[in-house]
Amino acid sequence: MAQTFKTPSQIADDYLTMLQALKPDVNISQQDSDWWIRSRVVGGLAGGVYADQRLIANDAFPDRAREDAVLRFLNLYFNGGYIAATQAQGNVVVTGDPGTTISQLVQFSYAPNGNTYQATETVVLPAATGGQVTGVVPVQSVAAGQSQNLLPYAQLQVSSPPAGLNPTATVDQNGLADARDQETVDQARARIVQRIRQPLSVGRVSDYIQYAEEADPSVVSASVQRFPFGLGTVAVYITSGTTNIDEAIDNGDPISVIPSDELVATVQAFLNINSPVTDCVTVLKPSAVTQDVTVQVKYANGVGSTILSGQTLTQDELVQREVMRAIYKTPVGGRQLGGSGYIVCSEIEQTIDVMLSSESVETGSVPILLDRQVLPLTVSGYNRALLPNEVPTPGTITVVSM
Repeated sequence: MAQTFKTPSQIADDYLTMLQALKPDVNISQQDSDWWIRSRVVGGLAGGVYADQRLIANDAFPDRAREDAVLRFLNLYFNGGYIAATQAQGNVVVTGDPGTTISQLVQFSYAPNGNTYQATETVVLPAATGGQVTGVVPVQSVAAGQSQNLLPYAQLQVSSPPAGLNPTATVDQNGLADARDQETVDQARARIVQRIRQPLSVGRVSDYIQYAEEADPSVVSASVQRFPFGLGTVAVYITSGTTNIDEAIDNGDPISVIPSDELVATVQAFLNINSPVTDCVTVLKPSAVTQDVTVQVKYANGVGSTILSGQTLTQDELVQREVMRAIYKTPVGGRQLGGSGYIVCSEIEQTIDVMLSSESVETGSVPILLDRQVLPLTVSGYNRALLPNEVPTPGTITVVSM
């Protein structure tokens, strides 16, 4: 049973009660008396000691420890501190005159948020006749963090383009990926608890997940599939990029989960060294699949196009945002129900309820809905089954009135 410490006021009252038992003539209700003031001093001092005892006791358990203690746990179990924020990387398609040189000093900017990306290699556009040519420039974000990721085909501006290079460029079909935020103290606590509960062993599923996540800071999550290519084979699907879905959704930042080829190769090399010699391990990207969702709603006030006071989105857009939140939070392979994984219809409804129900008390919620109903996600049922390598992304989200 947890120890319950008295509050400073309770300690002060106990002090005065004991004092009156010893000195019946003392007026313990006189708040300007020396005795009453002394009771508050004693109560505050003793209460502070009790509070410090509680914090010291909590430091023994990583899920409740203060940040200094969490850092000591990280050093003990992982020989390091927080997982650092990482930079986005990928390729940008440029156009220009044949033979134009793009040096490593060339930078590209993304107008909507001011992100800056710098070429990591010197690229010379191919020689040709008859007009301009295209080339591919590897780039890396100047800053770190999940906001640096960009979706495929985002438009960039070339800062001070060299002679012969067009001032606009386009992110290629793979996007700019692998950028994550620094690990938070809560995420660090969860990582420590996982290591304590599931210490590295002899090739369990949890071992492969931990190895993949420790192979590179850009790895955000990993999932494991047994025997994808026959007995003795293991597939490890990794994600990278966005570490805080809620923040990205609320800020309107691009959400990136598909890792780069370079990150896949890094994790593969790490697992080749650390996996059991009897297993043939393959590290893979998950395959993104889109999911269309239709939601029937009944608003407490107004209609779908109404923008409430203090909001910048319409009520329909708020519903669409919560549907996106639920889908993006579905892990690779889906939520496990029995032996299969799914995008779960009721999970989407629950996310809508938490943030938008008229009865919601969640911090940051916008209580606008009297009722909602997510229609079946497939023609054969409410939930959509996912393959072990599939990760869902939002498709068309339709909001209709009941």
